[in-house]
Amino acid sequence: MSVEIGKFQKASSPNPFALVTSRKEDGTTNVMALSWWTHAANKPVPTIVIFLSSRGYTNELIRETGEFCLCLPDESIAKEAFKCGTCSGRDINKPEEFGIELQEADTVSVKLVAKSHAALECKVVQEMPVQDHIMFLAEVKETHINPQYKHVSAVEGYGRLEVR
Repeated sequence: MSVEIGKFQKASSPNPFALVTSRKEDGTTNVMALSWWTHAANKPVPTIVIFLSSRGYTNELIRETGEFCLCLPDESIAKEAFKCGTCSGRDINKPEEFGIELQEADTVSVKLVAKSHAALECKVVQEMPVQDHIMFLAEVKETHINPQYKHVSAVEGYGRLEVR
């Protein structure tokens, strides 16, 4: 049976939900919700891939700095994390507006989401247009895990978040 891509995406849930942080020109942090990411390689250098809209604000910020963090938010901030996918950082300061606590990273100038089950500090090594998106290939410079937190996944396509 043939279906449209949106129905396929719902059928293939859950998806690995993340928050991507990037640094704004004024030094504050932008946070965006993202499920379109994956591991690309482990050796010799851990590498991930993220896909962002070519028209999006986060895309612009990452292109300017060449850095981002990928954070797997804890269930305690799932509501706030979900809201990060409903508006643009061009218009509001999402961490301030939604009460998302940030912390300094070890190797990049971008801040991490403090309540993350796991987080990656990344530097872009290559970008490539993919239709209406940009693919960023990035080396993982540092990894963090906090076992006290539980990671959430996007379910029903990207309709809601829940612990998996």
